[in-house]
Amino acid sequence: MSEERFLELAPLAALGALDGEDQKAFDEALRSSMPCRAELAAFELVAARLPLALEPVAPPSSLREHVIAAVAPPGHGRPEAPSRSWLFSLLAAAMALIMGLGYLVVRRDRDVARREAAGARSGLEALGRELTEANVALSALRQDLARERAVGELVAQPDSRLARLTGLPAAPKASARIVWNPGSRRAILFVRGLDAAPAGKAYEVWVIAQAAPVPAGVFQVGADGSAVFTLPVVEETARAKTFAVTLEPAAGTMAPTGPMVLAGAAGGS
Repeated sequence: MSEERFLELAPLAALGALDGEDQKAFDEALRSSMPCRAELAAFELVAARLPLALEPVAPPSSLREHVIAAVAPPGHGRPEAPSRSWLFSLLAAAMALIMGLGYLVVRRDRDVARREAAGARSGLEALGRELTEANVALSALRQDLARERAVGELVAQPDSRLARLTGLPAAPKASARIVWNPGSRRAILFVRGLDAAPAGKAYEVWVIAQAAPVPAGVFQVGADGSAVFTLPVVEETARAKTFAVTLEPAAGTMAPTGPMVLAGAAGGS
């Protein structure tokens, strides 16, 4: 018998209305099931309080005569008045019926409350997920606005320059542009048509001036193959000759090791 079935028997057990195999099985369940013991204790507490909620009702004056007439054997005279114990048994049976109905109402209300609580929790969880998604979207929007503002400020500077990068054999469909300023050493890269980097890899930007290439940050492209990346400020940007992009380990390297996918002269316009 399942634990749910034992929980359903708890109201009858509290009334002392179980017998036979049901009583034996319920007693065994009580020894091993904490929920059953808790359920029984709760219903026993309610049972103790139910009589206090009943309004006393005076029986009709004719009730005694009707009861005597109903139990008198045919052809016999008026029987003796029923004993008090018989009347108490009748009242006890009626009380048990009332308490049983009360338990059913209490259990129904409890189940309804549990379902409502579960529904409320589910609604709160859904609201929490929606709030998290909204915060993520808001954060992304703020980043986009900040990037657009930075681009606008960089383009507005009279000494800013534009460099075009073309796709190399490793990425023939790719292209890019860099808006950069030699005075402030700020630069923003715009990429399109670049395949997503393999697992554990990323694209790394290089600034080439007079000597060896200098690393200027790693980036990933989106599902559409595009990216907007703000380069960190490096001294070589002040006298850049060439910008390039290679495929490297995700953490980046201090010198190019992977295939070059984009390159372009810094003096282009």
